[in-house]
Amino acid sequence: MVNPGQWETRSPRFRKILRWVVKHEKPKPLSEDQLRKIFMEHDKNGDGHLDKNELKEAFRKIGASVPAYRASRAIHYADIDGDGVINKEHEIDHLVSYAIQFGYTLH
Repeated sequence: MVNPGQWETRSPRFRKILRWVVKHEKPKPLSEDQLRKIFMEHDKNGDGHLDKNELKEAFRKIGASVPAYRASRAIHYADIDGDGVINKEHEIDHLVSYAIQFGYTLH
């Protein structure tokens, strides 16, 4: 039976349980839709393409340990037409397929 006030946020028991949950909670990997949205938001100049610097910032946001390397590899993987940038209309799905394999989470 729950005692009155047992689960108040100021109670020591509640704080202890909350600390345990936060410590043991595993972050969920970003979904394809979440990754797509993050990449789309990083087209800072609005030209419809993601260049290496824009990709580097996107990979930094999603937690890549070496964002510049990951951006270079993403271009190599997803740049189908070979122009050195990711076309948001035609190549974004390839970029998302590349990024999803790493299981990035937001921190």
